[in-house]
Amino acid sequence: MAKTFNELTIELRDFILDALNDPRSNNIKVKRYEFNALDVSMDSDRESAPHIIVSMGISQAIFSIETGKKITGGMGPVERYVLKWLEKGLTLQKLRETWMSTERNQPKKGGKKEKPASKFR
Repeated sequence: MAKTFNELTIELRDFILDALNDPRSNNIKVKRYEFNALDVSMDSDRESAPHIIVSMGISQAIFSIETGKKITGGMGPVERYVLKWLEKGLTLQKLRETWMSTERNQPKKGGKKEKPASKFR
C-alpha cells in the first residue's frame, strides 16, 4: 500500500534527525521542531517525470524517484540527507508506489479538473 505524503514527510524528518543526532557525528544536537516546516509532495502538473518535491522553509528541490537524483532546486545542508534517504533501502520503491497511486487518482488531461490530490499531503 502506498504511503501518504504525511507518512513520507515523517519518515524523511526522522531519518534526518537520526543522522544529525548520531552520537558518532560531530553535529550539534537538533530538535524535532526544527524540521516542522519539512514537507514532501508530488505535482504531476509541474514535472511529468516521477518525482518528489521536498520543501523546508524557503528551500525547495525536486528529486527523481526513478534515479534518486536531484532534478532542480536546492535544500542547503539538508539536501545531502534527502539524497541519503532516497538511497536507503526501499525508499524509492515506496515513492514509486505513492506516485502510481497519485497518478491513478488524477483526472484525465482536458477533462474537468479540480485541485490535484498530489499537491497536498
